[in-house]
Amino acid sequence: MAIKLIIADDEPLVLVGLQSMLSWAELGIEIVATAHNGGELEEAIAREHPDLVITDIKMPIKSGLEVLKESTLAPGRCPLFILLTSYEEFSYVKEALSHQAVDYLVKLELTEQTLKESVLKAIALLEERHGRLHEPQERSTMMGFRDKFFVRHFNGLIDSRQAFEMQSQELSIAFDESWYAVCYLQITPKSEQTDVSLYTGTLEMLKETLSRYLTSYVTSLDLHHLAVTLCLSDQQASHYGSIIRTVMSRTIEVIYNYFSVDLRCSAGIPVDDPFRISESFLSARQLLASQSTEERILIAERQQSYCQTFTLEPFKGRLTRAFEELDGKELAHVIEDIAFQLEAQSIGVLHAIEVASNILYLALTLLPDGQAIISAAFPEEEGGYRQIYTSMSTEQCSAYLRRLGSSLEEQLQSRTQDYRAKIVANIQQYIKENLDHKLNLKEVALLFGFSQNYLSSMFSRYSGSSFVEYITEMKVAAAKELLAQGDLKIYEVADRLGFENSFYFSKVFKKVEGISPSQYLQHLQRRHT
Repeated sequence: MAIKLIIADDEPLVLVGLQSMLSWAELGIEIVATAHNGGELEEAIAREHPDLVITDIKMPIKSGLEVLKESTLAPGRCPLFILLTSYEEFSYVKEALSHQAVDYLVKLELTEQTLKESVLKAIALLEERHGRLHEPQERSTMMGFRDKFFVRHFNGLIDSRQAFEMQSQELSIAFDESWYAVCYLQITPKSEQTDVSLYTGTLEMLKETLSRYLTSYVTSLDLHHLAVTLCLSDQQASHYGSIIRTVMSRTIEVIYNYFSVDLRCSAGIPVDDPFRISESFLSARQLLASQSTEERILIAERQQSYCQTFTLEPFKGRLTRAFEELDGKELAHVIEDIAFQLEAQSIGVLHAIEVASNILYLALTLLPDGQAIISAAFPEEEGGYRQIYTSMSTEQCSAYLRRLGSSLEEQLQSRTQDYRAKIVANIQQYIKENLDHKLNLKEVALLFGFSQNYLSSMFSRYSGSSFVEYITEMKVAAAKELLAQGDLKIYEVADRLGFENSFYFSKVFKKVEGISPSQYLQHLQRRHT
């Protein structure tokens, strides 16, 4: 289960810098919340129950030190604290350490190395506290799942409202407003060289800045494109154009001043149903592609038609299955059919680029190691896979798609077994991180974008046990750890691990271990005496 981290600082640039300074996922850490003042930090701690808090000492409403003091007095386990200080705040340091703060770091001297050392110190203390190790995550964080959800939804690959609602609920994506719109953003750094850290910093700054104005979800598409899903009230929707221009112009200015990165934004038409967000995404994409002007912010008009003359709808089922099953041969076939139809229907070059880039985004997001796989298809060409955006004809777009399809077929056929094993490992990691939930095959299959039958078959083949058996084994193993700690009663362990009641928990425990939980406790007591 990932270590839950909250970061708090009243300086936006410091907050963004801390989020991008370390590769948190590699350390087994998930940033579950950020806060701009002590009040927000207290609320986030109560809501998220973090393991670790990194906070500035001086903040509005309440200082980080005050929050630390009150957390130590609150019932339950107090998170570990790492405090950020300025030189003039050293008078607080002794008091902070008296309340068992893990460390204090001077902001002006903060480096990646000093932050990492402090965090590793906290991880060691957490491991000692919990008596278990936190395994590093790959990309099985909630944010990775959200990116996949939105990319599939933008492209119409979530085929039912029920699946849409179940996945959004599972991912804690709230669609509570009356209107929704998607902004499509193009990133142009001063240097043509792709810089992952620059992209990550831009992404975090975008999230941080937008969060001050609107409820939004930022989705990574590739290293030069992002999508922002905006949730709007009736009042906000009625002033949609002016709000977008104000918010995005401020956001673009902040990002340029900090990263020297240019952003162009096209805002799609608002829709009154979150299930129809793909319509807004489509209009935003088409608007940016059709405008040669250098204007930074473009707004789609509601009365204007953005209907496609070419749609991926006839290919949706085949694309979904091919990506789901990592079937390189079928993926190459369906991409070939799409390329053929682009030429046969004499689709315009701008629309052809849009179709090709949609497939590109799907491959980047839905395939394991998508970035590496796609890059390998165009190893020597200037611009790599981004050359699609410089295509001058529909024939060039079709040729690009055929090359992409051929490369995907070759790479997936040689690596399918490894990729499927990696997917199963990611599912196993997700299960370990969510043992306190009532996990079932249907919900997990929807979350990962598979059919129930396919996931069940793949899981059994690559894990050596069925999906249900694995969950049961992990829950019982976690129960044994909790019982051994001696802090919880049997019914509390059952509740913490998502069992319906203590009777059912005892039944499952005995089936796996051969003894009941109470007998297991007696066994532990005899062993210790």
